[in-house]
Amino acid sequence: MLKHVTAILLLSASFPAFSLAADNGAIRSITLSSGGLAQVSRSADINGDGVIRIEVPLDQVDDILKSLVVDGSAGSVAGMSLAGPQPLQEAFKGLPFSLEALSSVPSLLTSMQGAKVAVASGGKTVEGNILGIETRKADGKATVYLLTVIDKDGAVETLALGEDASVRFDDPNTRAKLAQATAAIARGKNDRTRAIDIKVNGVKNSSDIGLTYVVPSPIWKTAYKVVIEGNEMARLQAWTVLENASGEDWKGVKLTLTSAEPVTLKQGLHQLYWRERQEVPVNTASDNVPDPDSGDLSNRRRLASSIGVPAMPAPAGAARSEARKMADAQAYATDELEQPAAPMQVAAGNPTAATESDISATFELPGTYDLANGDTLSVPIMDADVEADMVDMYRAGSTLHNPIAAVMLKNTTGVSMPAGILTLYDSKTGYIGDSQLSALPKDDTRLASFATDRKVSISEQQTPTEEIASLKVSDGMMQAVVKYRQTTTYTVSGALDGERTVLIEHPIRDGWSFSSTDSFGKTATHQRLKAVVPAGSEKTLTAVDEQLQSNSYALVDAEPDTLIGWSASTHDKALTDKLANLADARKRQVAVQNDLASLDSEIEKTTSEQERIRQNLGAVPDNSDLKKRYLKALADSEDQIAALNERRVAVQEESDRRSDKVAEIISAF
Repeated sequence: MLKHVTAILLLSASFPAFSLAADNGAIRSITLSSGGLAQVSRSADINGDGVIRIEVPLDQVDDILKSLVVDGSAGSVAGMSLAGPQPLQEAFKGLPFSLEALSSVPSLLTSMQGAKVAVASGGKTVEGNILGIETRKADGKATVYLLTVIDKDGAVETLALGEDASVRFDDPNTRAKLAQATAAIARGKNDRTRAIDIKVNGVKNSSDIGLTYVVPSPIWKTAYKVVIEGNEMARLQAWTVLENASGEDWKGVKLTLTSAEPVTLKQGLHQLYWRERQEVPVNTASDNVPDPDSGDLSNRRRLASSIGVPAMPAPAGAARSEARKMADAQAYATDELEQPAAPMQVAAGNPTAATESDISATFELPGTYDLANGDTLSVPIMDADVEADMVDMYRAGSTLHNPIAAVMLKNTTGVSMPAGILTLYDSKTGYIGDSQLSALPKDDTRLASFATDRKVSISEQQTPTEEIASLKVSDGMMQAVVKYRQTTTYTVSGALDGERTVLIEHPIRDGWSFSSTDSFGKTATHQRLKAVVPAGSEKTLTAVDEQLQSNSYALVDAEPDTLIGWSASTHDKALTDKLANLADARKRQVAVQNDLASLDSEIEKTTSEQERIRQNLGAVPDNSDLKKRYLKALADSEDQIAALNERRVAVQEESDRRSDKVAEIISAF
């Protein structure tokens, strides 16, 4: 029944559904940033009313409203207009029926109670104003809908609505509203795009104007291929991988990549705004994959010391000539056993124009590209020879005793390279591992770790010590500066079949100084130690962390053993003698104080026992033997307490003399 009603309504529509613009103007260029946005520049087609119309995916509308600008010096932009975010719901707000009422003839007639209609079903037709719809159960328990109308003469008629029921509304205004509703439904069923009308004043020629806006785009990725050539050099190629997710095909588009990571914000300018939740990723990483190298910060000092020295030109490999490429290809084919062909066939095509700015690098891809919506493109953006050293890298605290084989790459390409995944080949043996490369500024270095070196083992041992660095007494307070030292010894057992260059990353401890004869720069989180370990030999590297801590102690409360320790740590003989003298006085004072505390404890115990005897005396009969015993015990405790108090007075006097002696010695410091 729903299908039949819908057909009737569509046939009675008095105007067609709104059609979106099909031609947005050709895309001239796209710039993809590492921030996940695409800057789109396109030509503008202006109609006779001075309006530029573009049709865009619904999920891009917010960003286009935020960022769209019109290029060109002629004319001015008067404004933009487009359909709202919920056109179907808005369309039915002004109609006398709901969207659900259009689902069947009975529901439509029920919502239009009082309207004048002509309804036909089962060969019978009734005309008049709708009174209502009654629901009944037929013999077969099927639901039957009975329409009741009142005609112009006041007669009431009923009609059973069957599957062939058809409805015609006499009121032209009602028919127009039904047509408006069906048109809104047709648009709402495919509500995935929006046509934006841009009103431009004073511009008649489309060639004088263009549009630029920024919309979300998949982040372009970088995949590196590095071939180690064995002579402290490596061939590095960077390939970009990008996708067209713009919602339209690219035809003859100029592509530019930038490694800039701008602050990117979004706001629901054309949609409801929902609070986003942070997604907790599932950790599937291998335990032996090291963090990407953040670089050697000591490079900054080395570069600063060489200011004024002319920079070396980029290696010839950065602009490899076609002749050299052909010669290389012939050399690769000469001996396939020594230089496998597969890893070597990574030659780049036309060179990419790479430029460096203050905060990013830009790669302008050669020519133009055709890329269908949803497709992926991969093209080279760099092909150059760079400096490379093979090393073993070990990070302190690792659960593995074997270092990770790595290659130290220096970016001599003349342009900063973005972060990406890296595949390494040896020119003789082929594939040797993968790594991850963090952003690599020009002239900087990065370690690319790719495999575990099982032929080398490393152990570490920590030895903490502390010593008095300085002592100073002032106003009865000892100012002690203590030097805490932790010595970490790394023992490297080298490979039996060859020499190894080993880098050890030792953690930086906040507030501690670091020293090592094997120091070799540092990262943001670790100091680096370096050693060359000959085949079959063992070598130790030592890292020393030190920290000075200043503490204050009241001499009057200092323990005798602490004072003796201080006296042995100072090189001032006069201070040593004073501290030793004070230690002896404090030892005697502490001994007397301990005696005094013992007497107080004994007096308290005797007094408590005396109180128990007094309580028992009150509970026994007079003139009994038990009472006599309690009276004698009470007298004995009185004598004992008196004797203890007498001893305590003498010990207290001795304690006071010892305290005065200690105070006298302290005042002489």
